[in-house]
Amino acid sequence: MKMDIIMQNIDKMRREDPVRFNKLVQEGMAAELGIIGPISKKQKSAEKLKEEIFPADPKYRAVSQGVLDGKRKTVEGLVRELIADGKDPVDVVTNALMPGIQVQCEMYDLGQSFVPEILMSNDAMQGGIKLCQDVIGNVPSKGVIASFVAEGDLHDIGKNICAAILKANGFTVIDIGRDVPKDKVLKIVKENNVQLVCGSTLMSTTKPGLVDTALLLELQKTGVSVACGGAAVSKAFVDTFRNSLYTKSPLETVHAASDIIGRKKTWEDYH
Repeated sequence: MKMDIIMQNIDKMRREDPVRFNKLVQEGMAAELGIIGPISKKQKSAEKLKEEIFPADPKYRAVSQGVLDGKRKTVEGLVRELIADGKDPVDVVTNALMPGIQVQCEMYDLGQSFVPEILMSNDAMQGGIKLCQDVIGNVPSKGVIASFVAEGDLHDIGKNICAAILKANGFTVIDIGRDVPKDKVLKIVKENNVQLVCGSTLMSTTKPGLVDTALLLELQKTGVSVACGGAAVSKAFVDTFRNSLYTKSPLETVHAASDIIGRKKTWEDYH
């Protein structure tokens, strides 16, 4: 009877939260194979995370808290005030809006928040980002980036956040979408003079899509690399194939995009 209840709960998690289900499965497999030891990530409270990640400036901190709480109207009102005070919109995105979603994602990773909370925080952040983008206007583009989720994966929250941050930092972003085959990525790259591709996946089973895309772009001599990220992706994995680089967060992606498009680095510098 107890086993039946356990199996019912497992099936419920698989259906309602497939990201966490797949992550737990992969961690269990890795521990069983001796690849990693027992999972022992240090538990942190929300207050501790905010202490480490939130900005010191009280007005910026209020924006971060609004994002964390998923209060879009509150965030939009606070962002309008910051813009009216002459704050740099890009700085508002990077140092006021982003910390809120970062804390939310850290809490999710620790099992202290769930998908609905992330969706609400993302919506609140997007409201603030849109206001900042309206102020930035048609500034000269720093480069053209294509963003996609690997074939077979329908989870696009991370892609959407990363694309928004790249746009706020002056890049033109072509959103190819989710569940995207490698041939479609190649087509977009060739037709739009794309300079960098950002690919992500939250599922271990769809990671090969990133590999195939990076190698196809290299084989076709596009000169375009793939910045890879997502819950199922690690640097160790990305280092196993060519024409690729690993970025852990949207801000890391921004820095990598600046370096690669500016020809300061190539994908090989990240391996």
